[in-house]
Amino acid sequence: MYGATTDSDLTMFSRFECKYIVSPMVLPTMREFIEPHMQPDPYAARCPGYRYVINSLYLDSDDLKLYNQTVGGDKDRFKLRIRTYSDEVDSPVFLEVKTKRNSTIRKRRGRIHRSWLAPLLRTRPVPEMSDDVRRDADFFFDHGRWIEAKPVMRVRFTREAYESKAGEPLRVTFDTDLMHAVTLNYDLSLETGRWVTTPLPGTILEIKFTERFAPWVHDLVRIFGLRQQPVPKYGLSVEHMMYDGREAALAVAGFTLPPRRA
Repeated sequence: MYGATTDSDLTMFSRFECKYIVSPMVLPTMREFIEPHMQPDPYAARCPGYRYVINSLYLDSDDLKLYNQTVGGDKDRFKLRIRTYSDEVDSPVFLEVKTKRNSTIRKRRGRIHRSWLAPLLRTRPVPEMSDDVRRDADFFFDHGRWIEAKPVMRVRFTREAYESKAGEPLRVTFDTDLMHAVTLNYDLSLETGRWVTTPLPGTILEIKFTERFAPWVHDLVRIFGLRQQPVPKYGLSVEHMMYDGREAALAVAGFTLPPRRA
């Protein structure tokens, strides 16, 4: 059940992403506008209000290479995160490498049983893993070893997710309640730790597609006056942590912190 949305996401493997910040006041009207074309994705359809919580543990190098690439707008970069949707013991864990090449996004993920994570971190074999999952896990850990990545922060938010009724590779999501917690171990819990709100001026709207906007999406952008902008959840959370003066734990753990941004 858990994570069924992203397992069946047709835009996962090669896609474009357009992000916007929209006022919560316009969301009811925006939902009405997209309703003829979109439906809740399979996982969201089973959740109240079509909303579910996503929790990601981000990994980075000692010099925060991946954070700096993101805020610097590097055209060739990647992110490492371990994503969960529940704290239930039988819920899966997803090992994700999200890469960006110019304007194209690709996401590769391995879905593993929660109990497999500990042996994988110790480079021990897990006999139950299929060859496909093993390759996905190797891809993730190879990227981690390349930059000597380690846990930095959990980022949590609530997602309202829709997919095309016509079956085309198109997704529309609304993300709210963005929070973060400095995390220097492999704690994947949605609840434990000190969670702090990452301030945003509105709701994050993401439109994900593989080729081109459908004509009605152009109308959506025009009618609602949407302006595309970068909204990196991990980057914004790191910046807010430093703005609040809460970076001491990272410094003690050996991370080299960038200058505080105004």
